[in-house]
Amino acid sequence: MNKALAIGWTMGLVWLSLAAMVDGVLYEIELNNFEAVPQEIDDFLEYGTIRLTRKGRNQLGVSGSFSVLTNAGKETLVRWIVYKYDFMGNRRMFVNGEGTLCEIIAKDEFIYPNLLETSNMPPQDACPFPKGNYTINNFVMDEQRLPPAVPASDWLIETIITRGGKIGGGFRVSFTTK
Repeated sequence: MNKALAIGWTMGLVWLSLAAMVDGVLYEIELNNFEAVPQEIDDFLEYGTIRLTRKGRNQLGVSGSFSVLTNAGKETLVRWIVYKYDFMGNRRMFVNGEGTLCEIIAKDEFIYPNLLETSNMPPQDACPFPKGNYTINNFVMDEQRLPPAVPASDWLIETIITRGGKIGGGFRVSFTTK
């Protein structure tokens, strides 16, 4: 790589990093849709009044109540996929992952610890996740924890909770970054 090109790339990355520190994230999120995934297990999860709403330029909030109808332990799997739509409108997998509900909650450093401050959710080390009625009071994700730059596009996040191979619940969130 020639020296001028390397210096140009370095300067560009430094500028993006500084802009991200000064102005926060370099994009705006527009929430398009939030929907529950149809369940195959009727006695697992009841969505209640849980809702996702836009609270600010890059702030999404969660409020409402829901019920977990049975203890959810190591046999409860969570799978997530983030899709990015291409210029033709086709969705392409961007990133995905999976794990047990207990593993995901216990290892989370980004969402769950802050969620505990605005809800009656069980502690991170509670496994199995106990059945019960839970309320989230205006939880807003910290926008400073978002990536500083995300490509402008339409996106879809799909999260599915399964137990014994059957869908116990989940959600789909579609949004646009500008």
